[in-house]
Amino acid sequence: MAKSTLWVIGDSTLSSFEDKYYYPRYGYGTKLSEYLDNEIEVVNIALSGRSSKSYTTEPQYKQLLEGMKKGEFLLIGFGHNDEKTEQERFTAADGDYKTEGSFAASLYDNYIKPADNAGCQVILCTPIVRRSANGIWKNQELHITDLAGGFPGGNYPEAVRRLGKDLGLPVVDMTEITRKLYEKLGHEQTLYLHAWPSNKEISVDNTHTNIWGARVNACNVLKEVKRLGVAGLAEHIADADIEDALNRDKYLVSNPDYVPVVYTSDLKKSAMWEDAAGFSGTVFGDVLEAPSKENFTLEPCGENGVHIAVRNSFGKIAGVSDGIAMYYKKLPVGTDFVLRAKATINDYFSNDQVSFGLMVRDDMYIDNVTADILGDYVAAAPLMLTHGAECWNCFARKSGELTQGGTCTRKYSPGDVVQLQIESTSDGYACTFGDERTITGGFDFRLTAVDPENVYVGMFVARNADITFENIELITK
Repeated sequence: MAKSTLWVIGDSTLSSFEDKYYYPRYGYGTKLSEYLDNEIEVVNIALSGRSSKSYTTEPQYKQLLEGMKKGEFLLIGFGHNDEKTEQERFTAADGDYKTEGSFAASLYDNYIKPADNAGCQVILCTPIVRRSANGIWKNQELHITDLAGGFPGGNYPEAVRRLGKDLGLPVVDMTEITRKLYEKLGHEQTLYLHAWPSNKEISVDNTHTNIWGARVNACNVLKEVKRLGVAGLAEHIADADIEDALNRDKYLVSNPDYVPVVYTSDLKKSAMWEDAAGFSGTVFGDVLEAPSKENFTLEPCGENGVHIAVRNSFGKIAGVSDGIAMYYKKLPVGTDFVLRAKATINDYFSNDQVSFGLMVRDDMYIDNVTADILGDYVAAAPLMLTHGAECWNCFARKSGELTQGGTCTRKYSPGDVVQLQIESTSDGYACTFGDERTITGGFDFRLTAVDPENVYVGMFVARNADITFENIELITK
């Protein structure tokens, strides 16, 4: 008897990864085969970072359309990125499958209709929850969003439930299943279901699961498929014993090749980037691969300026990791200083991991690639730029947690020129971005957790932005 195929598409919560994390990321699509007999072949072509809209631009989408056959199955798990307020990924939660631009219409037009034409049975999954760090659910963790930056909000799991009802399709409600499971386990235990970039639990990635979390979710998905009686697939599901899957000692393993960051303040000059305006250049952190001039530009600009550009989606300012291109200068801890610069926004790609501005931080690394959690910092810089006039006007990371300073009063666009300043205060730092109000609240901490003797100040860019910094002035007292 020929094998049947279970096609799996969706985002990072289903996809495979190649991580150097302590507990690497695993999407649940990687573990579905653990609960299926040999008559079902799993083809997992889920992709990290994609929405139901953006996935259609990938070669895997063509593979799906050309590969689906009668009698096969298609499991769909989008939602995390359809809610992202970016034109390339966003679909609206409200509206049925006949409503142009809606999440439901995207699922129907791009996947359900082609699968139906091929005779392939569709199974819809609502998105898994984002882990609550304290056990108290926020709407965003349950994929219920508000109006932001001109993008309408809505309830994404409900859109999937409604679509399944309208079309008579089986729905695996992973939002409810994971919510109830997480409430049962408690937030102290659920952190072990998730990826850890470093060997410190504070680095936990509340979105992405690890190898154990992936198994638990895969077990729950197929347990529900069996309960729903999806003909042709349910009978090939082995005993999906959730109590066995929840055995952490049995299934949670760390990466044997993980290497923790060992810090030294004895920094060598970069072999790639020329010094400029009295600052030294570097690229470090979660930047995917060794820095190259194809993906990064750090160069002098005029008598007292620097030009920093990051391309091709390298680097980020994210929930648990940072990848940064930066011109920096080392100062002794306790040095009173003011750093000012004029920033011209040459270009940026609208994405919530993009940022640029001034930064003072606890640690510095020279052209070093690592997903490990790094030190604390304060930044006079915007974040969440897809939110337009409601983006952050400065931010900080303290003990691994990313925190907002203030909210902007207007949108910042390519072509704008912005005055920036970071100043040390008696108990921390004050940040000013453009004409926005100066922020000190929440920045009242010293940057001494990693390097107790020095701080590092300068200009930075993360992800897809191109910025010229001029009139750079560092005043020490």
